[in-house]
Amino acid sequence: MEPYKQDEMNISRWEMINSKMDLVSPYSSEFVERLGYGDEIGTLGQNWAKQFEYLLYTGTAMHCVHGLYRMDSCTTMGRSESGCFSVGLDHARVWVSDNGMNAFVLAHTYAKSHITNKTISYADAHGLTVHSYAFDGWYPNTTPIRLSIPSNWPMWPIQRDAVVLLASQPIQWPTKEQRVSSND
Repeated sequence: MEPYKQDEMNISRWEMINSKMDLVSPYSSEFVERLGYGDEIGTLGQNWAKQFEYLLYTGTAMHCVHGLYRMDSCTTMGRSESGCFSVGLDHARVWVSDNGMNAFVLAHTYAKSHITNKTISYADAHGLTVHSYAFDGWYPNTTPIRLSIPSNWPMWPIQRDAVVLLASQPIQWPTKEQRVSSND
């Protein structure tokens, strides 16, 4: 079996007027840079994304729930006292599952060991569920908070676009054997 080569991975890209969407594989050479947290923390995020086969969404509104709606921008940009950046979702990014059917905002907040009422209200206002899972805690000294699209809801815009994008520009994931051989 051939060893897995990182440059065989691709980035699925969608571009329309005022709307850009990239789904970046954690095996992409651009992943750590696109995540934007520097090499050490970026590598932690990359390892987490590899383990759970998540794609990093980059594009418009990639740091808040408005990315899930595929809006051209966050509707609260520039309003520091209200909206997405006032709820304490530090280090928030939008993530998409390898098949495009699941998407969520994962934040790593400095509020220790709990989800604030402000965050719960924010999630409720956008129709999202909110949980804190230990396995999402790859960013050091923070509490992971996941805001997810409920599984019983119809397809959201990011899911629609991700499914179409991945069908037309599939991401190649290494096989289990390739992953094991690359760790030798």
